[in-house]
Amino acid sequence: SLYVMYEMLKLVLAYQVNVDKQMYDPVRDQMAQARTAEVMEEMGQVNFLFSDKTGTLTANEMVFARCHVGGRDLGEFRKGVDGPGAGMLKARDLMENGKGSDPLYESVLNFFTCLAVCHSVQVAEKATETDVGQPELNYQGMSPDEVALVQAAHEAGVSFTSRVRKKTGNTSELVLKGPGSSERKFTVLHELAFTSDRKRMSVIARHKGKIWCITKGADSVMEELLTSPFNKECSEDLSTFSKQGLRTLIVGMRTVEKEEFEEWNKEFIAARNTIDETKDDKIAEVSARIEKGLKFIGVTAVEDRLQDGVPDTIRTVKDMGIRLWVLTGDKTETAVDIAKSCMLFSDSTVMAYAVLSQNAKDAEDKLLKAHEKLESESDTGLVLDGQTLLHALKSPECRKIIYELGVVARSCICARLSPMQKLELVKLVREQNRQAITLAIGDGANDVPMIQGAHLGIAIRGKEGTQAVQASDIAISYFRFLVPLLMCHGRRAYRRVAIFLNFYLYKNVLLLMSDLVWMHQDKFRARIAFPEYLSIGFNVVYSAWHLLFVIGFDRDISDEVACSKPALYQVGPRRGLFNARLFTKWMLTAVIQGAMAWLIPFFFIGTTDYDKTEPVDFWVCSTVAFSAINIIVDLKLVLYAQNPLGKVTLLPTAGAFACYAFALFMIGYTPLGHSFQPCMEKIPGELAKRTDALIALVVTAVAALSIDVIEKLSTYFMCPSELQIVQRER
Repeated sequence: SLYVMYEMLKLVLAYQVNVDKQMYDPVRDQMAQARTAEVMEEMGQVNFLFSDKTGTLTANEMVFARCHVGGRDLGEFRKGVDGPGAGMLKARDLMENGKGSDPLYESVLNFFTCLAVCHSVQVAEKATETDVGQPELNYQGMSPDEVALVQAAHEAGVSFTSRVRKKTGNTSELVLKGPGSSERKFTVLHELAFTSDRKRMSVIARHKGKIWCITKGADSVMEELLTSPFNKECSEDLSTFSKQGLRTLIVGMRTVEKEEFEEWNKEFIAARNTIDETKDDKIAEVSARIEKGLKFIGVTAVEDRLQDGVPDTIRTVKDMGIRLWVLTGDKTETAVDIAKSCMLFSDSTVMAYAVLSQNAKDAEDKLLKAHEKLESESDTGLVLDGQTLLHALKSPECRKIIYELGVVARSCICARLSPMQKLELVKLVREQNRQAITLAIGDGANDVPMIQGAHLGIAIRGKEGTQAVQASDIAISYFRFLVPLLMCHGRRAYRRVAIFLNFYLYKNVLLLMSDLVWMHQDKFRARIAFPEYLSIGFNVVYSAWHLLFVIGFDRDISDEVACSKPALYQVGPRRGLFNARLFTKWMLTAVIQGAMAWLIPFFFIGTTDYDKTEPVDFWVCSTVAFSAINIIVDLKLVLYAQNPLGKVTLLPTAGAFACYAFALFMIGYTPLGHSFQPCMEKIPGELAKRTDALIALVVTAVAALSIDVIEKLSTYFMCPSELQIVQRER
């Protein structure tokens, strides 16, 4: 019955998550969804929170912000109150009037042409027109970044207008319109998809008899593929864009000779047709052979705004005592800027960096210096990158230092990480501290390993598909929903499950102790203390089903107060409600009260005349003891309820008493009861008539429960918990 009731309680807790209007998303018309009930109590004990950045902290609503083309930053592309930014106006002017008169024209045209060709976006035309008289095009794609880049090219005057799949071969035709009324057609021969390991995507396209390889990707991998390193102006603009929190990509291209393409094409088709587990590796290897010797075209910088409420949520999570790690694939400068804007790091945060390590020894030295800098400070932040972790995660000593840094630092940001490195960090914490509870939250397919690797996986319903949701334990729509999820549902679930487990084992030990006392009195003659057809309902009817209502729906404080008092959450990570000391206290109380429940009635009624076929005084004493046990158990649950006088507590408890009274009646006054338990015939009435039996019943219940009453009152007035202090204030 323990397992069944435990699972039913968890279902109740999961249901409460699913119907909580605090986490309702009006845009999608969806509530939070608990996809499993197995992790409810773990939501109230989280020690480490690992979060993705893009689409999790940010809205994944990309806006083309700036670009570096022709050796210069063109300026602001984002719309202001006065209309398009200066950079967009400059680009439009070049496309319309710059041909033959401005040396920057060709560079800008190539740049926006590459953006309009190198993507996997789909397009549909609307009836309306843009502010420059062009048809309004609706771009859609799996990657919001790509949509933003194609949209920017369209607004600048180079419009991707159609994609038509050819009937023969695995190719498609892209049509670009602009500048002006000109129209260009590109035949896409191959699309080399972006992966988290490659960190780039390419399109092999034919235009006017020439074959082009157009590639865009992260600067960390693209610089090696270019014919020459970034010049000073490009590096400075990259750094500036990153410090502004913008997501940057490098665009490059080259022409491919026909003979080279035909040879490469055969290898690519062979790799694509591989049917074993090496297929992805072979495709990546062949793709890399053509993505080299690229000519630098430009840099894109895209803004991804923070979701509403993210800074407040992060501040609350930190006040809850949870250590927060943000794991991202962005540049370090971009990640740090976002961390500051979302209050992961404040102006007073003492920050330590361990980045750009060249080998394991260098990584260890930087980690030790970071630890030395942070260990004596209170408000601390740590910055790591994928290059340092690549070396450090291979060393047991470095893994231990990373965990110790994670404990010393209140928050940490890790940049330039691959999905598997995110998973490795989650595994590292679980390996170094097996008691710690980890939570991972993300929105995309690249977050799935991290979500599955943590104790508790939460998915944000984002714009990058449903893979994260399918892999998660709980799905929510916005990062800010973490506060009600953890502070209301997680905190209460931990309290409820802790009380349930302690209470369920307590009541069984209490009943068992009465049996043990009688066994000693009876010199172990294997005779039962309680009527078996009465006691058989103890764990099913008299003291079980009402737990679902009393514990499952009992509330301590309102949701608004809970969300405003993050310190209340800390009882979970400290394991303050379910530990060896508390469990021992419950069990010792059960032993004492179980002995009292048998010995006090025996003292008042005092008989050992035992007959299973006749209703002798022994069964009066036994019924008094069993009735006292039920009263003690049910009233103790009322004492431990947060609202002892509430309907959700009193009505189920009264129902449990009624079930026991009905069982007494059935077993004592019906032919069916007499046939099963002849020794109980008219015993309930005999108990009600006898003064000694009634006195024994009252004295037993009062004496046993006085232990709990004294303990509860002394705790409340002498050493109240954080929750009791808040309840007093309210």
